[in-house]
Amino acid sequence: MKTVGSGKEEILWSRVLGRENLTIDNITYSCIVVKISGIVEEIYYYEEESFAVVKKVIYKDVKNEEIIYASPQHSFIQYPIFVGKKWNVTVDYKNNSIILSIECIGVKKVATKAGSFNCYVIKADYVFNETNSNPYLYQIIYLSERVGNIVKTEMYQNDTLVGYTELTEFHYSGYIESRNHIILVAATIGAFILILIVFVIYIFKK
Repeated sequence: MKTVGSGKEEILWSRVLGRENLTIDNITYSCIVVKISGIVEEIYYYEEESFAVVKKVIYKDVKNEEIIYASPQHSFIQYPIFVGKKWNVTVDYKNNSIILSIECIGVKKVATKAGSFNCYVIKADYVFNETNSNPYLYQIIYLSERVGNIVKTEMYQNDTLVGYTELTEFHYSGYIESRNHIILVAATIGAFILILIVFVIYIFKK
């Protein structure tokens, strides 16, 4: 994935490392472990059935930061997807929370560096705690059934494009009919979605 915004360009590489069982508050989660490499390196632990993030580790030069989610947050893409579907998701980030008001608004063929894909077009409006002091911020998300997840996003602030991401390449490393393999592919791209939200918040607050 390539992320561009605020005059900066970042390449994010996602790689599935394997599976691991994590026990938090006497609950054991079967997790898929995904490594994200970019400006910083992070490891995400996804609950296998729901793709909820159970734990993440941020690797820093001085000290690593480990975050445990006692109440794991689920992916903000809620299946099945169809035109006209609406839903809300609350994203907690440090001491803040953001409500995403989401709607599938149509279908469109989208070109990326990884190829062209027929996609559902999803609009996510960002609703901040201090609504009056923030500009209008929303994201357009292009979701491909062929890839199994997001292939492109566009971030708008007051209707001006301020950042975007696109899929640069993808491949299947196993049998496509394998349920486990599809889960791994979805988890890999799902890890990017969460990083994108944090990246957008960082740009917005600068």
